[in-house]
Amino acid sequence: MRWEVVPGSPPFIVSSPSALFPSGPAEVRELHESPRNPGRYVVVLSSGQRCVVGADVLADTGATRVGASLETAQVERLVRAGAVSALVDRALNALARARRTRRELELRLRRVEPDMQLVNEALDRLEASGVLSDAEVARAEAASRLRRGEGKARVNQVLRRKGIDARGAAEAIADAVETDGFDEVAACREQAAKRWRSLSKLEAAVARRRLVGFLQRRGFGGSVIRTVVDELQRG
Repeated sequence: MRWEVVPGSPPFIVSSPSALFPSGPAEVRELHESPRNPGRYVVVLSSGQRCVVGADVLADTGATRVGASLETAQVERLVRAGAVSALVDRALNALARARRTRRELELRLRRVEPDMQLVNEALDRLEASGVLSDAEVARAEAASRLRRGEGKARVNQVLRRKGIDARGAAEAIADAVETDGFDEVAACREQAAKRWRSLSKLEAAVARRRLVGFLQRRGFGGSVIRTVVDELQRG
């Protein structure tokens, strides 16, 4: 959220979008449609706050014209709505660049806004609109990683680090396996064959140990690894 001080108003030190929540009444000094966000409006108050909100917030708070006097509760509603909208915009920008879970967005928003109530309100709004879905992120991430030859254990670790719970991670992996017909032995065999070429000149025991370690890091299960490594060493 961008904050500006109106000329003649006292200076403010801004640490976060909610840092300037007012403690008294104020008057609307400026009101115009945002050039960057059509359908939303820039409101500048006599106390120095500047926020961008929707028409519904203007109607709810009475900030519908320049010169309108707002009571403390109305000002707080207006500024809070602007803070949440700014967080929503920041989250949408992050989602436009990459898939992200609620937990990942929460960590990003907390860098600029320590008030978790505001952060949660912004994230709840995105979830309600369908823009943010941990289930969709988990399914897409699982499918992508399995196709790249990663084992189910590694995919599960990645999803858990992203904030997906154990059940959600398991369901996403199972769905990706069923949809794409993932064959863990075949995937392990493909990864092992590529790695084996660079290890084939080493002593057999050393080559086996390094190959097993590589495949474990790729997330393949122990029995699958043994089957594939035995096949390679038998030639």
